Amino acid sequence: MANVRATGGGRKGNLPAKLKSSITRIAPPPELLSDVAVKIWKTQSKILIERGLLEPEDAPILLAYCNAFHLMIEADKMLAEDGLTDVGGTGGLKKHPAVNVRNDCVAQLARLGSLLGLDPLSRVRMQGGGRDDDEDNEFDEF
Repeated sequence: MANVRATGGGRKGNLPAKLKSSITRIAPPPELLSDVAVKIWKTQSKILIERGLLEPEDAPILLAYCNAFHLMIEADKMLAEDGLTDVGGTGGLKKHPAVNVRNDCVAQLARLGSLLGLDPLSRVRMQGGGRDDDEDNEFDEF
C-alpha cells in the first residue's frame, strides 16, 4: 500500500523569531486632538511594542491613526445628534457632510492600521508568517 500524505501534512515553515521593538514606551505627542486620541495612542502603542512592531519612525503614522479615530468619533456624535440627512440649498434632503468625514476616517484607519500591522493580514505579513518560496506545493506540477 502506498503512503498517502494528509492534506497540509507537509513540512512546517520555521517559526519567525520573536520581534522586539527598540523602544519599550512612547509618550503621547501633544499633537493628538483629544483624550480619545490619547487613549487610543496608549493602547495601540502598547500592543505594537509588545508585538515588536513599533519603532520611533512609526510614530507619525500612529499619530495620524489616533487623530483619524478621534475625527471618526466626532463625526459619529454629529450624526447621532443631527441624523444622516441635512437640508440642501434647494430645500431637499441631502447626505449629512459628517457621513463623508466618517467614511474618509474609516478608510484612513484601515490604511494606516494596515501599515502599522493592526489588522490580521498585515500582522501575519509583518511577523514573518506565510510559506517559504522553496516549500513544495502539491499543485506545483499543474
